[in-house]
Formats: sequence, C-alpha cells, structure tokens
Amino acid sequence: MKLIIWIVLGLCLGPGVTDITMPSWMPQLAQVAGAGFLFLAGWELQFVNLRKDARFYALSFIGSFVIPFFTGYFLFERNWFLAIAFSISALPIVIQILKERNLYGSRLSRRTITVASLCDIVAWVVLAFLLPKEDVVGWLMSHWVVLAFFIGMALGRWKEFPRDTHLISVQMWILAPVFFIVLGWKIDILGLFSLKTFLLIFVAAVTSKLVGTYIFTRFAGVDSSEAIKFSFLLNARGAMEILAASYAYQAQLISGDIFAALVLLGILTALMAVPAVNASGKGA
Repeated sequence: MKLIIWIVLGLCLGPGVTDITMPSWMPQLAQVAGAGFLFLAGWELQFVNLRKDARFYALSFIGSFVIPFFTGYFLFERNWFLAIAFSISALPIVIQILKERNLYGSRLSRRTITVASLCDIVAWVVLAFLLPKEDVVGWLMSHWVVLAFFIGMALGRWKEFPRDTHLISVQMWILAPVFFIVLGWKIDILGLFSLKTFLLIFVAAVTSKLVGTYIFTRFAGVDSSEAIKFSFLLNARGAMEILAASYAYQAQLISGDIFAALVLLGILTALMAVPAVNASGKGA
C-alpha cells in the first residue's frame, strides 16, 4: 500500500499538522510526476476475454460503475463529478494488492483488472469534459495531465508490452511519491474536513459500490466468496480517486469539504480491500 503511505506522509507535512513550508518548485515537479503516473496507469490497462465473458463484464460494470455513478449524481444535486468519484476504481491499488497477495494472474485478478480498467476509462473520459475549457488550445493545455492517461492507454494497446518492467518501478518509487506527497502537502485536511459531509459521502459511495457490485456479480454466476473479494477490490478508489479529486478541486468543481472527504474516501476504501481479500483466501 505504498501509494497510501505517500499521501498520508504528505498530509502530515501539510497545513494544520506540521505546517512545513513547501519549496516553490515542487508543485511544478508534481504536475509532471502526475502526468507520468497517469501515463503509466493508462499503459497498464488490461482487457482480458471481454467478448468471451461478455455477460459477466456487462453485469459487473453495471454494478460497479453505473449504480454508484447515478447514486452520486442524484444524491448530490446532479453533481457530475461526484458521480465519477463514486464510480471510479483505483487500478494501481488493485494491481498492487493482487500482487502482494499472490493473486496476480488468477481469474479473480484478470476479471478485477479488466473491470477496473473499464471504470477508469469511462471516469476519465467524463472528467476530461467536465474540466473548464475555452478553446482547442486552451482545452489541450488544461487537460494535458488527463490526456497523458489516454496516450498511455493508446500506446499500451498499440503494442503488447510486458507489464512487469522497470517503468512500473519508476511509477511506484519516483512518480507516485513526488506527486502524492506534494498533493497531500497542499491539503489542509483538518481545516477542510466536515464530519457530516464525510459520513454522507463515505456511506453512500461505499454502499452503492459494494452492494451494486456484489449483487450484479452474483447475477453473473460468481460464487459469494469471490463476489465479496471482487466488490472490495473495485471499491478501492485510492490514488485515482484522490488524483481526480485534486483536479476537480483546482477547477472549482467541488468544495473544500467534499475534496477532504474524497481524499479520506480514497485512503479508507483502499485499506478496506486488504483484510477483505485476506479473509476470503486465494482466488481461482
């Protein structure tokens, strides 16, 4: 769970905790690191047996993306970004958990990574159109970090690269620490935090994702144990949630208390996935 460690470390450095002054050059470096992180996240997307297992993927996508999406949209006064925040899954976190638990390559792993990839693609497409824009050049300039995700995805589909490479180490040990420490460093988590907002978002987001995914996965014929693991893994929003929330907050699409709630939601849902997977044993 290295990504969560970097975020928490940044929060501890930030306003309201240790209040250490950030060097002026670090935000610019963090933007570049964020683009690199998203590029590699897009590059690592995987789609396995989509046609062969179409019924499973269609039903699980409805449960893990569509149900949370409309829950967030209608519960928060037709807020498109909260619809995204409720439905996104953290592919880097999912892959890391699966590898740490020696589940990478199992049927559970293949299915989870494919559905998480679909959730991330749709979420970032919607986010790209939500960010403010004035003209074509302005759109490209303001969306260049998000575009890095799709460029990585396109290159990953153009040529089948091996996934276990030094680039993933660069993502986890260089790009991720720089971006997420700086991101946490800038957040006044104590000043922005609202318990009422957090509880409403946390309960609604987690319930809609877990229940929706579990029910529709069971409709697809998956046994209860695997459906539980599948649901908790897709509920892990982690880094992708926090990354998307940071851009939405900068673009004034969400308020400070919602931003703080989404940061904590990303951290807590990632932490929830580990004991759930451990309790259910190894996948098929």
